[in-house]
Amino acid sequence: MCQKKYAKDVLDRFGMKECNLVKNPIVPGSKLTTKGGGKKVNATQFKQLVGSLMYLMATRPDLMYSVCLISRYMADPIEEHLLAAKRVLRYLKGTLELSVFYAREGAIELFAFTDSDHAGDYNDRKSTSGYVFKLSGGAVGWASKKRPIVTLSTI
Repeated sequence: MCQKKYAKDVLDRFGMKECNLVKNPIVPGSKLTTKGGGKKVNATQFKQLVGSLMYLMATRPDLMYSVCLISRYMADPIEEHLLAAKRVLRYLKGTLELSVFYAREGAIELFAFTDSDHAGDYNDRKSTSGYVFKLSGGAVGWASKKRPIVTLSTI
């Protein structure tokens, strides 16, 4: 199925067809947590939403960080996590025309970008790092991963 059509179907399925648009898939600097509790939401619906967003990540690396972040809470989601997932849908609605594009002509150039945070997860103080490799303007490899150990230094 075409990614644009699938994205529209996801928006319809989760009641976000007429939502307001946002420019970022997640509020910059925001942190999700399970501490402090919160109103529980339907875990099955939340898992379906996150699964749909994961499918879209195949051609939308801009969604990777935010989808990976909200997917950490699939076992016991609260309202805060659902709101973060709906924000990704609002971002998706405004960027339906975006996807990875691979051009045939032009010079072949390889670029790599990396980023990480230091102890960014409030729950266990573990860091998240990520990278993307672009070949002639199209992403050919990307990842975002929560580190398995707690980092004691940024060095």
